[in-house]
Order: sequence, then C-alpha cells, then structure tokens
Amino acid sequence: MKQKNNIDIGMMKGFFAMILGIGLAFGFGPAAGTATPSLQPETSSGFQFVADAYGTQATLGNVVVAGKTAVSSLGACGIVQPPVHDENTVLSADATPLFTTGVINTTADGTVLVDGTLQAMATADVHDASLLIAQLGGVITADEVKAVSTTTHDNSGFHTSAEGSTFVNLVVAGVPITVNPPPNTNISLPGFGHVVLNEQITRVRSTSASFTVNMIHVFITEANVLNIPIGTQIIVSHASSGLTSGVQGTLDGQAYGTKATLARVITSGPSALVKMSCLGTNGALKTNSIAEVQDPPLFSVGEVVDTAQGTIDSTSAVGEMTSTVQAVDVATSLLTATTVKADAHASNIGGTLTFSDDGSMFVGLHVTGFPHIGDDVPPNTRLHIVGLGTLWLHRIIQTSNSIEIRMIELIVTEANGFGLSIGTDIQVSVAEASVH
Repeated sequence: MKQKNNIDIGMMKGFFAMILGIGLAFGFGPAAGTATPSLQPETSSGFQFVADAYGTQATLGNVVVAGKTAVSSLGACGIVQPPVHDENTVLSADATPLFTTGVINTTADGTVLVDGTLQAMATADVHDASLLIAQLGGVITADEVKAVSTTTHDNSGFHTSAEGSTFVNLVVAGVPITVNPPPNTNISLPGFGHVVLNEQITRVRSTSASFTVNMIHVFITEANVLNIPIGTQIIVSHASSGLTSGVQGTLDGQAYGTKATLARVITSGPSALVKMSCLGTNGALKTNSIAEVQDPPLFSVGEVVDTAQGTIDSTSAVGEMTSTVQAVDVATSLLTATTVKADAHASNIGGTLTFSDDGSMFVGLHVTGFPHIGDDVPPNTRLHIVGLGTLWLHRIIQTSNSIEIRMIELIVTEANGFGLSIGTDIQVSVAEASVH
C-alpha cells in the first residue's frame, strides 16, 4: 500500500541536512525481511512475467496529454520462456511547459537466475529532466532520474526491490536534494500542487506480486502561471515489474463499436473501447458504452455497448469480448441494420485452446443492391460494391491463439460518389479475444 511522507517545501533544507548530519543513507535496497533465494532451481512454467518502462508521460484524467516515451515491455500478457529482453532509446522528449528531457533509455527483462530464482525487471533512465518549465527554467530539474523495479520469486515466495533507483543533482523548487528521498516522499509545489518522489506501489499476494516505481510524479491541483490544467499528472522515469504463478494462461482482447482508418492512420477512433486485462476480470462484466456515434459520411450508429469478461485459474483461462451496436448506417445507407453484435470467445482449458464466434448476429440487415443478403449471412461473406470497394460481413480472422470478429468492414478501393477516400477502412462491431 502506498504511503506518503508529507514534507513542506520550506522544511526541505533542514530535513535533508538532518539526514546527512546523522549519517543516514536512504538507499533503494531490498525490503527488510527479504528471504535468501532458494538454491533449488524452479521452473518458469505457468508464471506470468511482467516488465514495462517508459521515460515520460502526462495525462489529464483519462486523456493522454503527452504519450509514453521510449516504451520497453515484455508484451501485454508476459507468458514467456525466459530469458526475454526488450529495450528502447529516444534522444529527447519535449512537451513544454510540462517537461523536457535529454536521452531516455529503458529496458524490460524476464530471466531465471543461476540459483533458479525467477526475476522480472524494468528500468527507465532519464537524463537532463526539467519539469514545469517557465522562463527561468524548470521547477523540478535533475541531471539523471533512474527507476528500477524488480520482482522475484524463490521457494520462500515473492519479493520486490527498487535497488538501483536514483536521482543525480535533483532540485525541487530551488532546493537541492542531495540524498535519495524515502519512498513516497510528498513535497508541496506552491502555485502548482505537489510532487511525489520515489513513488513506490507494491502489491504482494499469495500467487502474485507487482511493483511500480515512479521516480517523479507531479500532481497539478492549483491554477498556475503556466496554464497547465488542474488534474494534470506528469510522470518521469517509470518502471514496473511483476510475477504471477499458478495460471493456466493469460487473456487478452478488445472490443469497440466503430473505427475508421486511412492508410493506417486513425480518422475515427475506436468508440466505447474496452480491453481485457491479462488476468481477466475475476468473472465480472467490464462494460463501456456510448449513446451514439455520428461521423458522416463514414457511418452513424446509435447506442454502443462493449463488454469484457474473463476468468483464470490453475486449470483454465476463459475470456469473452462483445460489441453490440444499434441503429447502424454505413456509407450513407449503403448498409443499415437494427442491431449488430460481435461476440468472440477464447479459452485454454487443460492446455486445449478453443475459439468461437457464438452469439455474433445481425438484426434487420440490409445492403443496397444485394436483396438476398439477410440476417443469416454466412461468416466471411465478401461483397464487391461497384464504384466503391469491398464489403465484408461477419468477417472472422483467426490465429493460433486469437479470434477477431469484424461484423462489418468496408474497404474503399475505388473512386466513388460517397465522399470516401480510397484506402479508407470502416469497421463496425468488432470483438477480439485471445488466450496465451
């Protein structure tokens, strides 16, 4: 559980001088009580390795203001055969006045150590960081900000560590901080809000552990001279790691009501998007919805309801994704339908993977120029629309570990009178489920 050490900025000089005076060194070593790793090797089979890192990010509520930089990750669901490694580098990041940085290096690793200990580890190393930048420079600056998150498992259980995390020449609101601050040190930033330094979030359970380190986490809670909106959060140097045992597999997937792209560039983002987490939803129904989406001449639809539901235990991993869309109109009444539903199922039961589109359906389907097309249209029906392109109905795309249902997909390949650019790809009612 995260704890906060509240320190007023006016007390910072005395606080850190006192620390130095009594000879305390706040390192980021392993937590007290960490057991000695077992000397008997254990298999990594059935363990989920999670490791991800990034240099910078800024958000305002659920809106991404500045996306993650130099992301390294073992993938969405991390069932891997160690060793596995990912790394990334960017030369600089600039989201003035939120932040600027120099070089950012990140890594993500899943390994089995010589003594058999399983280890997931992530690092983020940010150079020349400056945050909340005004004419006179940043309110927070540092020559280097490095986050290290390590989660291990041996015969005595799970352990987490931030060893290796560090600041170099950190200055907060004009006050040099010459020692590494304790975890979750909260410092007031007058005229802006506050910052949490060395933020650490630990979750350890009987079958899993996860550990997140955010070296700088700024919270904007006051109106300010930089006009940064209240509610904005800025993170510099993020590293997260985790291990989960006793799972048959992991789940993944997404569902959305509508989306349009042109030459792989999103022109109309996925509506009511819902995603499946790696470890499912504990059987609960996760839902996202929107009253309507109007984006002519691409499409117009009424209510969109998308869902995710999944369960995982030691013998099975079962997931279902759905997208239900009402009052569908695609390409100015080229296609209409009362209801369209995509329903994708993926499961791993005792090592056997199965996939299904059971529950997928059309109600009131009508396609101009194709009077024989009705609600019972066969899967993977492909129609050539003269002077426009290709229309897929109930399209199924399956791989060795996933199934994707695109109930409506229109791909524009010809000059047309609908006002649609060649290369446009319109999708309505899409559900994808996978198991690993």
